[in-house]
Amino acid sequence: MNFASRLAEGQVLGGRYRIVRRIGSGGMSQVYLAEDMRLPGQRWAVKESFSQPGSRTAVAAEAELLISLNHRLLPRVADFFPPDGQGCCYLVMDYIEGMTLAEYMKENPGPLAAGRIISCAGQLLEVLQYLHGHRPPVIYRDLKPGNIMLTGGGDLKLIDFGIARSFRTGAGEDTEKLGTAGFAAPEQYGGGQSGPAADLYGLGALLLYMASGGIYSRWEPGMEAKLPGLPERLIPIIRRLLRYHPEERFQCAEDVLEALQPLLELPGKSRLTEGGHLDVPSRQRPVMIAALGVAAGLGTTHTSLAVSSCLARKGETAWIGLSPDSMVFDRIRSLLDNPPESADTAAAERPLSWKGIDFWACSAQDALSKLYEKNYDYIVADLGTGGYDGALEAFADSDIPLLLASGADWRLEDTLHWLRRSGLTPLTEICIGLPLASRSAAALLTSVLGGEIQVYSLPLQVNPFQRSGKLIGVLDQLLDGTGKLAVSAKRKRWFQKKN
Repeated sequence: MNFASRLAEGQVLGGRYRIVRRIGSGGMSQVYLAEDMRLPGQRWAVKESFSQPGSRTAVAAEAELLISLNHRLLPRVADFFPPDGQGCCYLVMDYIEGMTLAEYMKENPGPLAAGRIISCAGQLLEVLQYLHGHRPPVIYRDLKPGNIMLTGGGDLKLIDFGIARSFRTGAGEDTEKLGTAGFAAPEQYGGGQSGPAADLYGLGALLLYMASGGIYSRWEPGMEAKLPGLPERLIPIIRRLLRYHPEERFQCAEDVLEALQPLLELPGKSRLTEGGHLDVPSRQRPVMIAALGVAAGLGTTHTSLAVSSCLARKGETAWIGLSPDSMVFDRIRSLLDNPPESADTAAAERPLSWKGIDFWACSAQDALSKLYEKNYDYIVADLGTGGYDGALEAFADSDIPLLLASGADWRLEDTLHWLRRSGLTPLTEICIGLPLASRSAAALLTSVLGGEIQVYSLPLQVNPFQRSGKLIGVLDQLLDGTGKLAVSAKRKRWFQKKN
């Protein structure tokens, strides 16, 4: 049943929370972005809910439950306005920027990378371990793509506790048959009371959904053949999570973590400590790809975006524009209907997530070094045409320095002069890309350089976020051909100086 909202843009709730805009809706609730008038710059999510007279305690129960919880992967509750005579109430909680897993998979068709699936599994098990560790256990009951918020850098948060409940010892089955079809455990529909194993079933459905590109959430005969990119060790774990009978599944999050331990202990992944808790070690530094143009108008930014889109298929990817006159961040923000803020201090702390890439604004000299410490597999830096302090140094110290030059014969000398002036000529690890140039132009420049530097012709691709095509094929070859999609062993002098 739908209800007419009582909130509108500009309205102030409780004399404190000014409504900015609606950001979500459901049959029984609306969610709004609000600004805190007492704490300038603080933003909250306001959930407006309606309930029938006989069930008006449901939202109050959600509020009480959330208030009692304290975990980094769960939203905090700041305020609560209990149901009035018409059953309308308001829950004020953390505003979490990002996109849901459902939105992400819609924008990025196809199976998720195995590393991302394993990372999500580890984080979800961490929060389930926390919830189930309460006495009585808190059963979430609605693990689904729409309730997983991706916040950037590979992190996530679990949102919407509308049907969570505490486990009741001795109860035969759930009083309310709630859950999302395809992700809810069978016992949530009358086969018994939902306990921790029900949430673990939902986890298995989510992992299968991610691994199959959103096609499957239930195990079927022959499913193994439909998951070619999944590590073999993960398949029996998912299969056991999706057993019909709760007693045949894993019985607790700790058991699943123990089974996942060999995968979680891969470089840069979380691992299980002796006490059964998830420990997140400092991961290896991400691979950095720096794009630099020898002149304006060569498509350096366009190429850097295409590189980011290419790498986003392989792992967590961040893009940052280091050129002082870069407008990409603001343009992406306008596409997301999120206009630039007057005081842009928050932009340096939070990325914009779009097309599977985290876009970061550059507002300080140490922006790149701070970004380097975050949980990314790849960082793509758009250096523009350089000409500012630290540009050439950052380019030389990157794992994959990609120089953009013209493929026109009459501009060949310009590229050679640039290399001599820059002092980078001995650096044979440079890759040179020639946008819109022919293969013969790339071959000519290669021969002039003595074959020591790899030169690639980059075909035309109007949309840099396109996930397939001739340009993507060349970029795959360029990135894989460097042998550096594993982290380079060379020291990062530039970053060390910044730390």
